[in-house]
Amino acid sequence: MRLDLLTASSINGVITARRGENADEVVAWLGPPRHVMERKYEIRRQHDAGLVGTGTVVVDNPTLTSHAVPGFPCVRITLDRQGRIPRHYRFFDGSARTLVGVCESTPGEYLDFLAERKVEAVVCGEDRIDLRAFLSGLEERGISSILCEGGGELNRSLFRQGLVDRVYLAVMPVVLDSGAPNLFEGPGPPVRLRLRDVVPQDEYVWLEYEVAREST
Repeated sequence: MRLDLLTASSINGVITARRGENADEVVAWLGPPRHVMERKYEIRRQHDAGLVGTGTVVVDNPTLTSHAVPGFPCVRITLDRQGRIPRHYRFFDGSARTLVGVCESTPGEYLDFLAERKVEAVVCGEDRIDLRAFLSGLEERGISSILCEGGGELNRSLFRQGLVDRVYLAVMPVVLDSGAPNLFEGPGPPVRLRLRDVVPQDEYVWLEYEVAREST
């Protein structure tokens, strides 16, 4: 299983204007050139599926299908052990194959709702999501590469467990509130990265890093 991160941040490492706000509002305010967004879509199409966390779905209400092209089937994934995502959200609109990580303790009515909407529930833990088990469950369902566009907490959790292979980062030409969520929220050990590519696009800069694995 290959798992990469795709994210955008201000030059001070922040991903939203304020805590609890939609990350897309910053993008809309900046109005990035079309070719910046096209690069994002190209990176998405290099992976079998896109992953976002529960909080990102609740706040942003994304479709994760804007990169769709003829012949490329979009697949979207999230985690929702408590059934927090509103039932009318676009994630459940049936426009793409959708998988949700759940637990054995997830409310039965939510599992019934997922089944009714033909959303694939991936059980990966008793009371908490086991990320390794989740990725194994996705691989069993034919998904071998994932692009995570989650928030800082999910990004850090994936790093903490050594699950990230590569990071694609778009540095936006803006300074944001330092109290807003950053790229990697929460505790965790240092992670050594190797720079693989730098691509300037107008006032934006794309950085591509590979996670340095310790030699045995």
